[in-house]
Amino acid sequence: MKFVQITSKLFLLLWLLTNIASANPIYYELTDIGGGSYEYQYTVDNQTLSPIEEFTIWFDLGLYDNLLISASPSLDWDGLAIQPDPLLPDDGFADWLTFGAAINPGEMLGGFRVEFDWLGSGTPGAQFFEIIDPENFTASSSGLTQITQTATSTSVPEPGTWALMGVGLLLLGVRRFRKTIDK
Repeated sequence: MKFVQITSKLFLLLWLLTNIASANPIYYELTDIGGGSYEYQYTVDNQTLSPIEEFTIWFDLGLYDNLLISASPSLDWDGLAIQPDPLLPDDGFADWLTFGAAINPGEMLGGFRVEFDWLGSGTPGAQFFEIIDPENFTASSSGLTQITQTATSTSVPEPGTWALMGVGLLLLGVRRFRKTIDK
């Protein structure tokens, strides 16, 4: 009985850790405007326990130029584009901040758009992003943008690294525990 209680508590702890550690995905769609110009359309998915009020998407120096915020989802969201600067040298970024309509936990919000000139070969891809805490201007989470899944493909969520490691260690412990009981 005690083993069952310990095991269930361990599973609950591992489940909570994997949910807390999950990143906030930002999905993108890419549109070719023509003449080497493209537009990203972003959708932010809040998978945490706190609202998202600010986020930044980075544009690599030497690959992007002439950044322009072409749309925001509402007047509550203010977008700012800073160009990549070869003199510093520093990457460019697009930053959105709201003072009213935050993206609450479990919600998704789309309509964030950036036009740009692509200087690289092939087509543009994923970018680094940060979810920013607007009170102290630190990144609360970060990751790479993900291409929007089409209706024909489905994604299967993968368990977190710690969850897999924990389950493996738990199974090894159970096996060892059973061997000591059998002796």
